[in-house]
Amino acid sequence: MPVRPKSICRHPGCGTAISAPGYCEKHIDDARQWDNKRFARARQKRRALATNSSSWRLLREQVLREQPLCIICLEKGKFVQATVVDHVNGNAMDNSRSNLQSLCASCHSEKTAREDGGFGNVKKNQRGAGQKSEPLVSDSRPQSYFCVRKFHRGGI
Repeated sequence: MPVRPKSICRHPGCGTAISAPGYCEKHIDDARQWDNKRFARARQKRRALATNSSSWRLLREQVLREQPLCIICLEKGKFVQATVVDHVNGNAMDNSRSNLQSLCASCHSEKTAREDGGFGNVKKNQRGAGQKSEPLVSDSRPQSYFCVRKFHRGGI
């Protein structure tokens, strides 16, 4: 029986030859980062309404009809169409109308990264009172390298 050729580790820049497709021992943790199906299913189980359910889609449509503009952009004096319904307190189990707000995709991404620890931020619930979020790894790259570019889709 023929022997399967070695594969290369999927981690960017790693050229380690491995016996099966995937990640080498050094980068095995990357597999969890990209295993979206497993995490997506777990995330949906933590919600009161699954995002693909008709109940959530009706609620989302109602919120976007009531608040068609992004509330964060409105505070900045911009008129940008909202495309995402966000939980104000981050609790996906609380779908009360007072806990839902309309945001554009860019503002929602920034808010989620700030609260959930994306882009080197500390998770909101782990941060002490008054404590600033610091990057997890010191880096010599300029701060502008880490800035999120804002792209607003749609508009009025």
